[in-house]
Amino acid sequence: MLMLRGLALWLLLTLPALADPLPGSDDPAFQAAWQRLLTADDPAALHSLHALATKGNTAALIALPLALRWLPPQPDRKALRRIGAALVRDLGHAAVKPAALWADGGLSPDMRDQLDRALWLYDLGETRKADALLGGWFNHMPMAAPLPDGLIDLDAAPVLVARILLEHLTRGDRKALAPLQTLLDRDRIEGWMVLAELTDHHPVTAGPPIHANLRLGANMATRLPDGRRALRLLWNEEPPPPLPPETQAMAQTDLLPRTEFAAVRAFCAARCTATAPACEQAFVSLLGAPHPATTQVTPLRVLMEPAAFFATPRGEQTLLAAAVKHRLGLDLATDPAARAPLDPAFVAARRLDACLADAATRALVPFPP
Repeated sequence: MLMLRGLALWLLLTLPALADPLPGSDDPAFQAAWQRLLTADDPAALHSLHALATKGNTAALIALPLALRWLPPQPDRKALRRIGAALVRDLGHAAVKPAALWADGGLSPDMRDQLDRALWLYDLGETRKADALLGGWFNHMPMAAPLPDGLIDLDAAPVLVARILLEHLTRGDRKALAPLQTLLDRDRIEGWMVLAELTDHHPVTAGPPIHANLRLGANMATRLPDGRRALRLLWNEEPPPPLPPETQAMAQTDLLPRTEFAAVRAFCAARCTATAPACEQAFVSLLGAPHPATTQVTPLRVLMEPAAFFATPRGEQTLLAAAVKHRLGLDLATDPAARAPLDPAFVAARRLDACLADAATRALVPFPP
């Protein structure tokens, strides 16, 4: 069993249970402000949340810092971030367990605490936020850090698992061979990603390679190329959109069913109900994978379930706007909503599903006040 130490353990012992509804979430005033922010950039709704948070409404404490990220900078942003001398963010962290563990994605000074936070967020079902923290741990982990126990059983993004295993294998950690073998036995794409990278980019100059004695199935001839395609797509963000048929087929089989793509499935089911499978296909063809920025501006599950959030206009914008701008190179464009539909990749996505293309266009337009 994965065990916690330090700060994360203290949090789990002292903060309210995840199953408890957030105090104040059923307040009609909170619901009115929250629902307004899911459809509009309404500064008045921010002030309503601040007033409720000042009165002790826990749901408002958690919602307000997120809503401040959604809206363009406000003249009174600093005032809205505080209640008296305290930051609203810190008050929310002190009141709600997942918020404390997530801590807005910040790095822990101690990398063991960083890993603990990630592991508990996986356990609480906050998988995308857990991925962000685990990725932070991976990028800053001490070279001597052991392979996390149960890594391949986490509901983690495939490329993250692959990169962690690769790091250990390329520095000669033979303990990483057993989980790699398990992934290959289960025909999991992250196993084929690791094997492809080891085969293609880590030649040995003396003796057999570390992976020489792995058991490889008869499907290696087709799955190793799939591993290469997944690496190119998820690690290198290649090829440019629209994806070629072979990469599209790999993504449909190996990536879309994973939790990393749950937001895509939820969005398509709710907003493109009549064409949901085509919507998913068009998303992958155009965008490859959800953009990392989506995680920072998605509510914690204790505030709003992801499936419900991605069915809203705000969820649509959160899922699509940053991803489209980034994938089509429109991050600095003055009018991305006008330029995106002219891109050949966007045209190809529209042929797959007009609903997804229309939603992506809408997402590039700022919300009304």
